[in-house]
Amino acid sequence: MWYRIWVLTIKELIQLLRAPIIIFLVTLGPLSEMAMVAWSTASPIENLPTAVVDLDRTDASRQLLAKLATTKTVDFQYFLDDVEAITPLIEHGDAVGALVIPQGYGQKLTTPLGEPAQVSFVLDGADPIAARAALASVQGTVETASARVLAQWVGEDASAALSLIRPRLRVRFNEELKKSVYTVPSELGLILFAIALMLASIAIARERELGTLEQLMVTPMGKFELIVAKAVPPVLLSYISFILMLLVAMYGFGVPMRGSWGLLLGSATIFLFVELSIGLMISAWSSNQVQGMLGAMMWVMTEFFFSGYGVPVENMPDALQKLAHIFPIYHWMIIFRAILLKGVGFGVILPQLLWGLGIGAVVIPLGMWILGRQNWD
Repeated sequence: MWYRIWVLTIKELIQLLRAPIIIFLVTLGPLSEMAMVAWSTASPIENLPTAVVDLDRTDASRQLLAKLATTKTVDFQYFLDDVEAITPLIEHGDAVGALVIPQGYGQKLTTPLGEPAQVSFVLDGADPIAARAALASVQGTVETASARVLAQWVGEDASAALSLIRPRLRVRFNEELKKSVYTVPSELGLILFAIALMLASIAIARERELGTLEQLMVTPMGKFELIVAKAVPPVLLSYISFILMLLVAMYGFGVPMRGSWGLLLGSATIFLFVELSIGLMISAWSSNQVQGMLGAMMWVMTEFFFSGYGVPVENMPDALQKLAHIFPIYHWMIIFRAILLKGVGFGVILPQLLWGLGIGAVVIPLGMWILGRQNWD
């Protein structure tokens, strides 16, 4: 059995070497994509174009604007005299937000027992990432200014006494709260599965398209041997691409690797073979390589939804949260982030590994059954 698997594996590798463009695309292509994602998310969000309507025009309003400018998150590019002028800027995407300081703002800050001073901030919700960054900057600056005014009114000691709860923040595993520490591993994990799935999705379809599949099926090779031999080359290429991307992420963009390499690569092997079995099923159903690639792309897009990258699975409805457990990518992303960023051991990821083995126990026999029932003409 192992000799037959070895021979067919060598044959698959030779076929891949005859198409060097595929090797180039599955190694340097994902590597460049991951590098661009890391590069674009490594820096904080800064210089967001923002409009200002200062109807107060006092020292207090100018001090607030100066404090906001020092955060570097917002960039005051539009100074307006009318609140109505905000709408065209937001609609055309020229400004992410607009700060409105009403008349009397400075006067209210000098009367402790009077009506509290208010400011308005209009945000463009069509770009929620930029909007959240701008909102956090404004809220933090306003809270700091409010605390400073309160200290002037009642004194430093009394101001501290008014704060009955003092939060103390401690961030673990990503002390600087870099966005790239989350996005890069997520992108890397998705690319690993996408490469393996797409390579597997054309494996059998290519044989059918070339007219060699019927010859292959009349050999003594069994269905299990065929699946293993077809899966090994995509696994090798996926591993090469995965390790290259991980090394670039670690040494080029500062993503930490706190866990065990053996545990990480061993876990990846389990989920890769499960994903490859799904790709081979897609390939068996496809009449040609184009259909196989399109089917694989549809599956990748579905798995992206349940990976937790775009939308946290915990925020989904209960039915979708339960459905996510049948997708290998959901469990792999938990394992990958836990080993890479937290350095956890085998016991922590054991539930996800058992899910992966359980999915494989269903998918791999199902793949062999589908291969056996196909019309190979």
